[in-house]
Amino acid sequence: MNQEINKERLKFVEKQRKKYPMRWGRRSIVPPWIKMASDAIDIHKNVFFSEQGFGFQWNGKEYIRIPHVGNVNLGDKVEIYSGTNIVRPTVNDTTIGDGTKIDYNCHIAHNVNIGKNCLIIAGTIIGGSVEIGDNCYLGIGCTIKNKVKIGNNVTIGMSAVVLNDVPDGLTMIGNPAIILEKKK
Repeated sequence: MNQEINKERLKFVEKQRKKYPMRWGRRSIVPPWIKMASDAIDIHKNVFFSEQGFGFQWNGKEYIRIPHVGNVNLGDKVEIYSGTNIVRPTVNDTTIGDGTKIDYNCHIAHNVNIGKNCLIIAGTIIGGSVEIGDNCYLGIGCTIKNKVKIGNNVTIGMSAVVLNDVPDGLTMIGNPAIILEKKK
């Protein structure tokens, strides 16, 4: 994300954190196929873990439902806010890396891999089998098409629609998403 440190704000936040310490906890029902790296994971009320994903294969006559039997692996210090839906993966696992924060009302489809220290902001939709690198920022209401690979240190702008792979260090905006800038 390449964020600058605001020393004054950091000092204020650290002072507030001493007065109001972080309390990790699980306030939603967590099914057994959710695997947690530690007790330092925060799952807010009304986070939904969908047992069966929306996956079908056409056999020439009808759609056959693909079984979803994988696990979701949550890294250390992951936070997931209310209204977010995380779908159980098919055979491969879904992983959400250490320190990643997922805002309100996001959708994480099956077989998704999200790196460390990502911020996924409200209303983001991530399609199936997406790979997201470390230190990425996904802006309000962006959409990532299934099977897209996003590199490390990528910023996806508000409401951007990402249809193709994104290399490391880019900022993407628009519908369809185009390069705004490459980070140094």
